[in-house]
Amino acid sequence: MTEAILGAYDYIVVGAGSSGCVVAARLSENPGVKVLLLEAGGEDTDPDVQDPTKWPTLFEGELDWCYQTMPLRHCNKRIDHVPRGKMLGGCHSHNASAWVRGHQMDFDNWAYQGCIGWDWQNVSRLYRKIEDWQGPANLERGSDGPLYVAPPVDPNPIAAAFVEAGPAIGLPRIEDNNSGNMEGTSFFNLNIKDGKRYSVANAYLRPAMSRANLTVLTRAETYSLIIDKGCCTGVNYSHQGKDKTIRATVEVILCAGVIGSPRLLMLSGVGSEEDLKRLGIPLKMNLPGVGQNLQDHVLLAGINYECKGALPPVRNNGAEGTLWWKSDSRLICPDLQPVILEFPLATPELANQLPHENCYCIAPSVVRPSSRGSVTLRSADPTVKPDIDVNFMAQDADIKAMLVAIEICREMGASSVFNEFNKREIMPGSLARNEMIEFIRNSASTYFHPTGTCKMGIDEAAVVDPDLRVYGISNLRIADASIMPSVTSGNTNAPSVMIGEMLAERIITEKVG
Repeated sequence: MTEAILGAYDYIVVGAGSSGCVVAARLSENPGVKVLLLEAGGEDTDPDVQDPTKWPTLFEGELDWCYQTMPLRHCNKRIDHVPRGKMLGGCHSHNASAWVRGHQMDFDNWAYQGCIGWDWQNVSRLYRKIEDWQGPANLERGSDGPLYVAPPVDPNPIAAAFVEAGPAIGLPRIEDNNSGNMEGTSFFNLNIKDGKRYSVANAYLRPAMSRANLTVLTRAETYSLIIDKGCCTGVNYSHQGKDKTIRATVEVILCAGVIGSPRLLMLSGVGSEEDLKRLGIPLKMNLPGVGQNLQDHVLLAGINYECKGALPPVRNNGAEGTLWWKSDSRLICPDLQPVILEFPLATPELANQLPHENCYCIAPSVVRPSSRGSVTLRSADPTVKPDIDVNFMAQDADIKAMLVAIEICREMGASSVFNEFNKREIMPGSLARNEMIEFIRNSASTYFHPTGTCKMGIDEAAVVDPDLRVYGISNLRIADASIMPSVTSGNTNAPSVMIGEMLAERIITEKVG
C-alpha cells in the first residue's frame, strides 16, 4: 500500500509487528499528531497467513526475513532457522496464534531489576485492556479489548489426550493458563476468530487506518536512523527501488523486532564502540549491550509417535495443548513448556528416522534458559544479514532441564489416554543418558521466541530505560520483544503486544502531563 508521504511526521514507527501495530494505532488516536508506520514487508492477505493451521508453511518464503543462526557450537554445529514475520502484523501474522501472558514472576523480576511499572499487577491491567476474552467470565481476563482471544474450538482428539495425559501421570489440569495459575496441562488461548487468524493487524491497525493522521507504508525497509548530536531526527529507508529520508519532529520508535532493532541501532552507530570501529561505522553512542542478551526458548523436534489408524486432521493451530512444569520442585516458577503438535516434527539431521507422515509429536522445551547469545553485524552494508548466535545448550543447566522435560513428555505419551492413538514411539526411544544428550544436541531448535537484544534496565548492559528510551540518544525509543530483560515463561507474542500498549500509554501520559 502506498500513500502520499509528507516530509515529516510527529512519530515514525519502524515495523508493523506485534508491538508496532499497537503503538501506531494508539498514538494516532490523537488527531493532533501525524504518525507514519514503515513496514519492510507487504500485506498479510495471503490465504496461508489467514489459515491458522498453515503457519509452518510460512517460513523461509517472501513473508519471512529468512534469517539463519550461526553454527550452533553446543549442538554439533548445526544451523537453525530463525523465523521472523515480514508483513503487516509481523510475527503475529506468522506464528501459531497462541496467546500466553507469561508468569507473574517474569514481570515482578523485571520490576525487581529496576524496571519500575513493569510488575505483574501493572502489566496484567494492560492485558485486560487488550483482551476480548471469549471463554468463561473471569475477573482476571479482559472482555472489551480489541484483540480476540478464545479457547480452541472442537480441539483435535490428540490435543485433548495430551491435556488429559497430565492428570494421568499425576500432574494437574488447568482450565485457563492466563488466569493466574500456569502449572499443569491446558489448552492454549488462541487468536483465532471464525476459523481465521486474528492478529494485531486485524485488531489494531486496520481500524486505525481510516484515520487521516496515520500513514502506513508497506515494502519500505528502513536501513538506518538519522542521529545528529545525540538526537534521532528521522530515518533512511528504501521504497520502490529508491532511497528516501523522512524526518520525525517528536520521536522515532523502533518496533523492528529482536533482530531488526539492534541491527538498525548498530548500522546507525549505536552499539559497541569496538565492534562498530571494526566495521568502519562512525560511533554515535557507545552502548555495548546492543545485540547482546539474546534468549530463546529451546524446543526439541521432537518425541514422535506413529498414529494408530489415520492421523486426525490438524485443527485450530495444530498445537492446541501445552504444559508448564518445573524441572526441579524447588524452582519458584516453571521452566518447562512442552507442546503437543498434531503433525510430525524432526530436525533435518533426524528426519530420516520418521518413516512417514502418519505421526504426531510431543515437543519438550526449556523456557527459562541459562544460555545467552547475540546479534552482531557482519558488515556495514545494510543488505547483509547479521550474525545470529542463539547459543543453544551452552549451559549444563539447560541440558539438565531438558532431560527432565523429555522424561515427563515420554511418560505422558505412553500414558493410557493415548492408547487410541499411540502405535509406537518412533524417536528418541529409550536411550542411555549420553545418547539422550546427543539427541538433544541434534534436535534442539527454536520455539520462535527470541528476545532481549535491546535490554531494558538500569545497569550498564541496558540499552533502554524503563520508559523505553534509548540511553544517550534523545527522541528514540524501542518497543518490541528485544527490550525484555529476560524472556517470559511462555510464548512471547502476548508480552510483545503488551509492550506496545505500555509504551503508547507512557507517551500519551507524558504529553498530557
